[in-house]
Amino acid sequence: MTPGLTSLTRIVAALLVSAALVSATSAEPSDDDPRIETWGADWPEYVEMYLETRDMSKPTPFGGNVPYSKLIRFPGKTVLWAGYAFALDFNEDRGHYFSQIDQMETKRNDRAFLNANGLPGFRGQPGACMNCHSGWAPVLVEQMGWKSFNGTPYWETIERLRKEHGHGTSGAELGSACGDCHHPDDMSLRVNRRAYIDAMVERGYEADPKKGLKGSPKEMRDFVCAQCHVEYYFQGPDAVLTFPWSQWPKGEPLEFEMIEAYYEIARNTPGGFQADWTHAVTKAPMLKMQHPEAEVVSSGKHARIIGCVDCHMPRIQRNGKTVTDHTLNSPLNKLDNCLRCHNGISEEQLYQWVYTIQVRNVAALLRAEKAVLALIGDIATVRQELAGREPFAAIADDGDREAAITRELAEVLNFHRRSSMRWDWIGASNSTGAHSPAEALRVLEQAVVLARDGQALLAGVAARHGIELVPTVEPTLPAAPAVLEPGNIVGSLPPGITHEADHATQIRLSR
Repeated sequence: MTPGLTSLTRIVAALLVSAALVSATSAEPSDDDPRIETWGADWPEYVEMYLETRDMSKPTPFGGNVPYSKLIRFPGKTVLWAGYAFALDFNEDRGHYFSQIDQMETKRNDRAFLNANGLPGFRGQPGACMNCHSGWAPVLVEQMGWKSFNGTPYWETIERLRKEHGHGTSGAELGSACGDCHHPDDMSLRVNRRAYIDAMVERGYEADPKKGLKGSPKEMRDFVCAQCHVEYYFQGPDAVLTFPWSQWPKGEPLEFEMIEAYYEIARNTPGGFQADWTHAVTKAPMLKMQHPEAEVVSSGKHARIIGCVDCHMPRIQRNGKTVTDHTLNSPLNKLDNCLRCHNGISEEQLYQWVYTIQVRNVAALLRAEKAVLALIGDIATVRQELAGREPFAAIADDGDREAAITRELAEVLNFHRRSSMRWDWIGASNSTGAHSPAEALRVLEQAVVLARDGQALLAGVAARHGIELVPTVEPTLPAAPAVLEPGNIVGSLPPGITHEADHATQIRLSR
């Protein structure tokens, strides 16, 4: 579906495709076959809605479903993630229909591109990435075994699927599927992603042979979303998908410090997880935060009253029936649902309320970004100065000299790691602060403080070596990267709706 099509055209197209899918098979839903045409024969309204997630014409000021390069919009990320694939390609994602296609098309999964652009050691993403991006994941885990599924190279697993099921979204490119959330016997809610179940059991929840986890109806409506919309990392040589939740008590809202405590314990445990990558400029061992929506929303007001489904998948009237909305897009596109609780105000007033929260959050994000960039720049300056001073200048081998300087700056680099984690945690949580405004601002303020504390500590280290360092206040921002492939969705320009939002953010930032 291309941008610019009218709503009527989109609906007609969806109806035609859904009719073809429904007529294609009379098979019963089965966990052995997650394809939409197998599961959707008895649920045409839901197939129709799900296919609307192909729509790419609903941008919001800070999100939506229009793919564009976030590096072009926020070029500071290219330095904040220097040495990592995200610094080369990072796009706004599309709807759930594209969850696997987006994974295949991102340049972060293109070995030749990354090898040619400063990451010669990249050998490809692991199959573990398919845990959340593909409805085939549970089938593959059953066939291959848990460790083998995670550790097998991504493209090798894709080729396996292509041989068995063909190309396209009805085959190897199948993204999110009905079986991700529903049981084939009765379409009741369930979770079937092992990493999520394991993490929840570790927190104190009880596994269930049918539902995956025992939970109330409200909890299950949240669980089905949370099994993918979370922070994670790949553990060990098999790249086993793991959630860092052992410090998050059952039934409590998450605070960022619980995640940091987990990673600190891991880093100080023999054989424990150390880092996602080493920063190319500072040489700090870094952690990349990954879409922690479930964790961040847990501390928001809404989480105490309603759940993910109530805002993102409300009950609506469709074709004369009351159904759960499976178009799965931003609540900003369905504000009439919000007015069921937020009564007494108009849709426009509610939109402006959310917009103000998001502008404030992005301004805080950019303030934190500047603070971390200032620390990165100062570390780079001191590293260069130290290389020409004793005892480091006497080290003949460049690698050994770099390692010695890294050890000297270890405490400073920890401040870089910790401040960047906080900036990234809120930036990656995708609601632009709306899920938990107070927690977002609290964590971002910590990012600023930690970055400045890191600069102060760095100045002390520099002084011990006879280097005078005046901490940077206003770092020089990098230029926006070029469009990767003109005419292609990957790495493309932000839509027009973002321009006004960015202007409002800059006004807020200048206060």
